[in-house]
Amino acid sequence: MDTKFGVLKMLEQNRGSMLSGQQLALGLGVTRAAVWKAIKALVTDGYDIASVHGEGYALAPDCDKISEAAIRAHLPQKMDDVMVVVKDSSESTNIDAAALAAQGAPNGSVVVALQQSAGQGRIGKSFASPVGGIYFSVVLRLNADVALAPMITPAAAVAVSQAFEKHLAISPSVKWVNDIFVGGKKVCGISAQATADFFSRDLRSVIVGIGINYTTPTHLFPPELRDIAASLYPDGDAPPVRNALIADIVSALADFAERLVPSEFMPEYRRRCFVIGKRVKYTIDNSPESGIVKTVADDGSLEIELDDGTQRKLGCGEISILF
Repeated sequence: MDTKFGVLKMLEQNRGSMLSGQQLALGLGVTRAAVWKAIKALVTDGYDIASVHGEGYALAPDCDKISEAAIRAHLPQKMDDVMVVVKDSSESTNIDAAALAAQGAPNGSVVVALQQSAGQGRIGKSFASPVGGIYFSVVLRLNADVALAPMITPAAAVAVSQAFEKHLAISPSVKWVNDIFVGGKKVCGISAQATADFFSRDLRSVIVGIGINYTTPTHLFPPELRDIAASLYPDGDAPPVRNALIADIVSALADFAERLVPSEFMPEYRRRCFVIGKRVKYTIDNSPESGIVKTVADDGSLEIELDDGTQRKLGCGEISILF
């Protein structure tokens, strides 16, 4: 392990505590001089590291720079082999992650970017990705029938929601099928793109793209989104937990990929889904329809009761809430 990488990982794992040069040296099997050199290089890279004579080093409380080492510090040991790529800017982390998947990247590999120039949402839509957001795409390897592919999106919604509660003390809700809401506005979008073996119907890989509006100032959103989207911390006063947040979501998704059992996460998804009980409109076969959402089935589809009492299952598409 590179000494600079190792020092940063140890500091991240021990946030709130000072680590002496001797502790760092022993932990990494290097000299104290090598530790000092690594600390100096990290400061040059933009990390805010406190240094107290006789006590040691610690990441400053507000240091929240996203990096490979900092993300790895929060991943479980079983994920040591995954690829973690962090970029200042990307055309699309989905495209980057798909390239990693094609190269054989293992389950849970992730690409993170601080902004995207051509972010991808669901159904080929663009996804606004200005500075201040957290944008990442995860490579998932599923040993499952292709019919289960749609279940990755609600699983991801649960993973994101639980990470928000753990690290941000925020309890979000979900708009079917892929949007995370806080305070009545969208703060996170999720997309999933699958590749499968045509003959065996086994999923080869799924790329899950997640975009979180973290500290993006409102004026950076496209005008058409300002009334429906928001940042979690538009004033920039966010807790320094971005690396842990990313790692927990990635880890949860990797676990779901190993065992994709809808009955284990759909109750949680339903509990958070605020469209249940609401009247919605949508288009199916080029025909507009509306009805009351009764529930979300275990296969992820909406169960809707039309005005004439007909029961409809909607497996995909866009809905608008009427009341």
